[in-house]
Amino acid sequence: MTVRRPIRSAFAASCLALCGGLFACTSDNTTIAEPDLGLLDSVVDAKARAIWPGRVLTDGSRVVRSINGFVDGSAIGCWLFGLSSRLTADAFVFCKDGDAQCPFDASGHAQWQRMVGDPVFARMPGETGYSPYWLVWVVRVPDGYTAGDLKSVDGIKAAVASGQVRAEQHVFDHGGTIGKGPAVMHCALVLAGTTLEDGATGAGAKNQQIEDRQGWHKQYRVHFYDFSATEGVGPADSASQSRPLMIVSDLLVLRRDCDGGSTSFLCKSANSIRGWVSEGDADNDFTHDGDKSDTNHIFLATPGHAPTAPQDANRAYSPLWKVSTVGIVAAHDNDVTLVDTTGNQDTSSVKSVAKLRALVQQGLLMEPEPLTEAQAGVTLPGNDGQVYFSCPMQVPMTAP
Repeated sequence: MTVRRPIRSAFAASCLALCGGLFACTSDNTTIAEPDLGLLDSVVDAKARAIWPGRVLTDGSRVVRSINGFVDGSAIGCWLFGLSSRLTADAFVFCKDGDAQCPFDASGHAQWQRMVGDPVFARMPGETGYSPYWLVWVVRVPDGYTAGDLKSVDGIKAAVASGQVRAEQHVFDHGGTIGKGPAVMHCALVLAGTTLEDGATGAGAKNQQIEDRQGWHKQYRVHFYDFSATEGVGPADSASQSRPLMIVSDLLVLRRDCDGGSTSFLCKSANSIRGWVSEGDADNDFTHDGDKSDTNHIFLATPGHAPTAPQDANRAYSPLWKVSTVGIVAAHDNDVTLVDTTGNQDTSSVKSVAKLRALVQQGLLMEPEPLTEAQAGVTLPGNDGQVYFSCPMQVPMTAP
């Protein structure tokens, strides 16, 4: 039997030491009001900006790239925020003392209208320990608290120490076999003005609107996209120990077998990553639809919908994807029709995990191979050598 250690963040440990384990100490009635230092962008230099999500277009605007793939036979898109750690960081939301409906409703959606002011994030992109997946702490404030007085983790700690507020790790009832446990919220910090590229797929479809909201980091104002509107708050991975880990789902990336003798133009392209069947990586509009967002990536699940294959029934959607590559056997390059060999995305012969597995059994595709950090040339804490992409789904809606 495996015995797991209790999940406890570094902030929890510091608060326990500070307040004897109760998150509230004797009040000295000190007034709390931290200064507003302005927009965080003002202290992010040119080198650090390269780490933040999004790419800069020729007109100077910053956009998070959209990519399109397939799930269960249908086209679906996601916003590629890049590589991510599985470790969670700490975020703090403010709720009135006694408001049981704050911060989330029963479905796990953030109740921003009930919160008192904007959230505080412990890390920003580029800082050690940053993650767009946040372990939620609730700061319980009295009726007289002024929204926005607390703008930093240090300020919250001081307020807890003086008895002005109480802080507690939020426990959410995830239902089913998971039950009550830590709450992990998905909020991607971005520089001001960063937009999400429009990537709606299918006739009459439009993207679910993801709201650009504002919060605080070290007394600076910061922008973020809140994905709880489509995903809801999630559980930590059941294998988490000293620090909660984000749950993951599977992303299967198809590639031409360049080393095995494939003569595909992807193997000759300077932009292509190991023969990946991806318009963006190859800088080529395979499908002639006016964008470079199409791939033959296969996603396992979508928000609110479990995979259809029986063996995957208990594997939930996650915006954090474990990346595995699937090579097309070079001798069968012409037998597997993908988006790089047709002008129409709908004619791809691999649009689901079920079809991919069938072609593996037939010998046309190779077994999935996890993409390692050594292959990608990166190392992120908490990933144990595996590459993970942060790519929240663009949940499609039918236009009115």
